[in-house]
Amino acid sequence: MLDAWQLLAGLGLFLLGMDYIERGLKGLGNDVLVRVLRGSTGRAWTGVLVGAAATALMQSSSLVGLLVLAFVGAGIMPMKNALGVVVGTHVGTTVTGWIVATVGFKLDMGALSLPLLGLGGLGVAMLAEHNRPGAAARLLLGFGLLLSGLGFMKEGVETFASTVDMVWLADYPVAIFAVVGLVLATLLQSSSATMMISLSALHAGVITLPMGAAITIGAHIGTTSTMALGALRGDAASRRVAVFNVIYSTATAVFALLVLLPFVAPMQAWLGIEDPLYSLVAFHTLFTLLGVLMFYPLLGYAAPLLEKYVAGRRNQVSQFVSKVPPSISEAAVAGLEKETLHALGRAMQLTASAFGGRTGQALRPASVPRRRLTGAPGFLDEYQALKNLEGEILTFITAMQTSELSSAQAERVSALAAATRDAVYASKAVKDVRSNLDDMRLRTATSAWVSDLSAHVLSTLNTLETLLIGKMGLSGHEAPHSGVSANTLAALTERHSDTMRQLLMQLQQRGWQGLLHSTALNVIRELDQNLIGLIRAVQACMNTESSPDVEPVDTEIQG
Repeated sequence: MLDAWQLLAGLGLFLLGMDYIERGLKGLGNDVLVRVLRGSTGRAWTGVLVGAAATALMQSSSLVGLLVLAFVGAGIMPMKNALGVVVGTHVGTTVTGWIVATVGFKLDMGALSLPLLGLGGLGVAMLAEHNRPGAAARLLLGFGLLLSGLGFMKEGVETFASTVDMVWLADYPVAIFAVVGLVLATLLQSSSATMMISLSALHAGVITLPMGAAITIGAHIGTTSTMALGALRGDAASRRVAVFNVIYSTATAVFALLVLLPFVAPMQAWLGIEDPLYSLVAFHTLFTLLGVLMFYPLLGYAAPLLEKYVAGRRNQVSQFVSKVPPSISEAAVAGLEKETLHALGRAMQLTASAFGGRTGQALRPASVPRRRLTGAPGFLDEYQALKNLEGEILTFITAMQTSELSSAQAERVSALAAATRDAVYASKAVKDVRSNLDDMRLRTATSAWVSDLSAHVLSTLNTLETLLIGKMGLSGHEAPHSGVSANTLAALTERHSDTMRQLLMQLQQRGWQGLLHSTALNVIRELDQNLIGLIRAVQACMNTESSPDVEPVDTEIQG
C-alpha cells in the first residue's frame, strides 16, 4: 500500500508541476504566444511549425489547442491553418518525452529539485501573483514539483517491480496496453504524464518496450479529449477542429499500432539504441512525424469537407462571440470586432430595407440556408434578432471585463460596445417611421420628396459599408489609410447635414400643413437620428477619433 501511495504522490506532484509550469509560462509569455499563433495564419505549414514550437515551449498541447479553437471561433484563423497548428501540437508533445528520458532518469532528481522547490516556493509565497517575477517563481516551482514527482514515481515503480513478479503481463496482447494508454491520457488530461508513467515502468522493467510503445500510441488518442471538451460550446468551427484532431490522432495511432509497433524491437537493434527509454521516445517521435507527413497534403481537402459535414447549432444570433472564451483577451477582442461588424451589417440592412435597398449584407456572416417551407424573416423579425444580438454582445463584454485586459483592449471594447448601442438605436429610429414612409411613398404630393430622402439614405449607407469593408479587410479589399477614412467620414457628415437642411427647406416650400407636415418632420428627425447613429457606430468601429462629432439637424424652427 505504501508503494501505491508513493506512485500516486509522484503522479500528483508531476501533474501539479506541469500546471505550475503552464501558468508560469503563460505569465511570462502568453501575450507572445497569442501573437505568434494569431500570426500563423499565412500558410498551413507555418501553422504546423508554430504548433510544434508553441507546445514544446508551453509544455501543453491542451493550452495551444484551446487557443486555436478560440481563434477559429473568432474568425481570425482559417480552418486549414488551424488544422496545421493542431497537427503541430502532437509533434511538440514529443519534446517532453526526450526531456524526461534524458534528465529524469540520468541525473539525481533530489539534488535538482530541492533548489527549484526552495526558490520557487519562496517566490510564489512572497511575490505578486500577476507580475513577471511571480510568473518566473511559478515556473521554478513547477519544475521542482515535476522533478520531485518523477523521483517519487521512479522509486515507487522500482520498489513495486522488485517485490511483484510481472511476468504475467506478457500473456496480454500488446493492443491492451494501447487501451491503457488511452484511458490514462483521457483521465489525466496529459500525454506527458502518461509518457512519464510509461518511461518509469520501462526503466524499472515492469513493462517491455513494445508495451510502452503501445501505451504511448493509446495516449496519442487520449489527449484529444481536452480539445473535444473545449468544443462542446456548440459552435461549428470549434467542433470541426476537434473532429479533425480525433480523426488525425486515431488514424496515426492505428497506423503506428498495425504497421510500426511489430517492428519496434528490430528497429531498436537496427538503430543501435541500447537504452530502451530513448527507443521509446524515438518511436513516439517517429510515428508522430510520419502522421504529419501523411496528413499534411490532406489539410486543404479536410477543411471544406469538415465545413460541409460538421454543422453547428444555430440557437444563437451571434456568430463569433458565442465561439470564443472571453478569458482569452486577444481572441475575444477580435471576435467582438467581427460581431460588431455583424451588428452594423444588420442595422444597415434594416435601414436599407425600408427604402428597397440591401446595403449591409456584405458585413454579415454567410447565412444558413432556410428550409424550403420557411419564409424569409420580416422587418420586425430582423429587428428582434438585432436586439437579441445586442444582448449577447453585451453579455460577452461583461464576461470579458472579469479577465485581465490591457488599457488599449479595454478602450477598444468600450468603443465596440458604444458602436453596438448606436447601431441598435439607429434601427429603432427607422422602425418607428417605417409605416410613415410607406404611406408618404404612395401619396402623389410626397412621393418625390421621399425619393430624394431615399437616395440620400442609401448613398450614405453605401459609403459607410464600403469604408467598413475596406477597413476590416473584407472581400479582399485593401484597407484605406486611417486618415483617408477620417476624411471620408468628415465629408460624409457634412454632406448629411447639408442634405437634411435642404430636405427641410423643401418641406417648407411645398407648403404642407397639419398632419402631413408633422409626419414629414417626424420622418426627417428619426432618419437624421438613424444616420447619425450609424455614422457614430462606424467611427467607433473604425477607431477614427479625428472625425468631427455628428449633431442632429435642428427641426424645431420648421416645426
